[in-house]
Amino acid sequence: MWRVERVSDELYAGAAEHYEPKALATLMFAIGQVGFFAPVALIAKPVPGRSFSDPWK
Repeated sequence: MWRVERVSDELYAGAAEHYEPKALATLMFAIGQVGFFAPVALIAKPVPGRSFSDPWK
């Protein structure tokens, strides 16, 4: 099972110094998508060069 930990206030404040609020939210969303879709891609076992929708045609 995965252990999910919150980001410390210090780490968040450090990142917030470098990004505007909208950019920081976009960055967090992108990291979250990678964290979700990477395991999904491993389960789906995509074949390079083949369209993902080919099996359903």
